[in-house]
Amino acid sequence: MEELELNALSRKPIVIQDVVSSYDRRPDAWRDVSEKEWASWEWQWSHRLLNADDVDRVIGLLPHERRAIEDVADQFSVAVSPHYAALIHSELKAECPIRKQAIPTASELECHEDLMSDPLGEYRHAISFCATRRYPDRALIYTTHECAMRCRHCTRRGRVGLMERISHEDLSKAVECVLAEERVRDVLISGGDPLSLSNEELEFLFASLRKSDHIDVIRLCTRMPCTLPQRFNDPDLLDILNKYSPIYVNTQFNHPYEASCEAAHALKALRQIGCILGNQSVLLRGINDRGEVLEPLYRWLLREGCRPYYLFLCDAAQGTSHFRTSIQAGLEVMDTLRGRLSGLGIPHYVIDLPGGYGKVDLCPQHIEGGEPNARMRIRNWFGAVVDYKDV
Repeated sequence: MEELELNALSRKPIVIQDVVSSYDRRPDAWRDVSEKEWASWEWQWSHRLLNADDVDRVIGLLPHERRAIEDVADQFSVAVSPHYAALIHSELKAECPIRKQAIPTASELECHEDLMSDPLGEYRHAISFCATRRYPDRALIYTTHECAMRCRHCTRRGRVGLMERISHEDLSKAVECVLAEERVRDVLISGGDPLSLSNEELEFLFASLRKSDHIDVIRLCTRMPCTLPQRFNDPDLLDILNKYSPIYVNTQFNHPYEASCEAAHALKALRQIGCILGNQSVLLRGINDRGEVLEPLYRWLLREGCRPYYLFLCDAAQGTSHFRTSIQAGLEVMDTLRGRLSGLGIPHYVIDLPGGYGKVDLCPQHIEGGEPNARMRIRNWFGAVVDYKDV
């Protein structure tokens, strides 16, 4: 045991050595863009890459990628912000973990009978056109089909990117339905990405929910700290979030390459106005399905005041079969993380059960043997098995 312990304590933490600026990494196609333009969320939004020609001009497409973008356009078209495109490591080609999340592949066209168009059962549990209630005390308002980037592993790929617009009347009805049920204490504002909405529409949502006596928690579900952090350079948006604080901001960083100077600035801006930050990673095959990949990401997030909250098993959504891992792969990741990070950096590893049956924690098994209410054998983080007398 002493040798095991010495080996365990000799491990060095894995950290991100250099946090990059997307502006410094911007591709040649944007070399003439000023730092002021790059820092503008409106510029970022209006210059998203929305078709094969856009993407090819900026990062250079492989032949199979161009075919895939064209083939999936009617199902789930491409959209990539300049910021996120700048994080692509072109020398890794198709193996780049950023590229894999942003650029379609032919695998998205595969249809599997065990995958679904609505894996979370949100239509089944809808209480209005754009509100869902799957738990007694929680409800979700789906605010928009728009995103800064259409993540290729998106669980709502059947809705995100649709041309139809969710109207103010739709949102008003959703709020009305949520507030009519006094058992609801916790509301998630989601999408798409709700920060695609105007500041006026966002304030309407926050103000309406804050007027209620029974809404304790407002959660803003947005990937923009990762995919378009320039959104948080907007002082009017920050004023709104501050006005209705505390707002719980749940974001999604999946890989250390997403740690940028701009993202750190966005997280700091949110902290300074009283937002409570959590990260919800998705376990993705070939991207982050090893503890050695997630450890430096989670260390960086903790340093920036954003606690790793969930590690999701990839949802059973049509078009995402190539991203899915086994449950066991995630258990091995969690086993690796347990000894390397403090409890603050260990997320809940969960599966969101198909059909809207809710989240279930998945945990590595550390009980090696013995009998309950007797003597147990329990394995710790570096492999030592310790006897424990149960009561």
